[in-house]
Amino acid sequence: MIVADASAVIELLLGRPAAEGLVGQLTDDPTLELAAPHLVDAEVGQVLRRFELRGELDEAAARAALADLDDLPIVRYPDGPLLARAYDLRHNLTFYDAVYLALAEMLDAPFVTADAALAGVPGALASVWLL
Repeated sequence: MIVADASAVIELLLGRPAAEGLVGQLTDDPTLELAAPHLVDAEVGQVLRRFELRGELDEAAARAALADLDDLPIVRYPDGPLLARAYDLRHNLTFYDAVYLALAEMLDAPFVTADAALAGVPGALASVWLL
């Protein structure tokens, strides 16, 4: 199991080179699963919206990526059980990012992100992999 945040999922959905290593891992080990809190769907939608507004994606590409998100095999976990630990991490992370990290800790799984700021988070009890 690998916990992926919205930035990693975006890299996967858009087929960006940064995600090639993760794609390779998932391809090489068919038993390996991606996990994320339910929050991932709304965050990915927000990023796609932002990319469209900036002209980085057209509407059709954004909608296609959103449809692909629904097909991406991510095991989604409820946010509720993660909130207390996420709040513990509030001094070093946004609450949104902390929810992903709390899930990785709960599952004793690595946390994968494309956000370099999350690579060396103090207090993290899970390993953080940077795409």
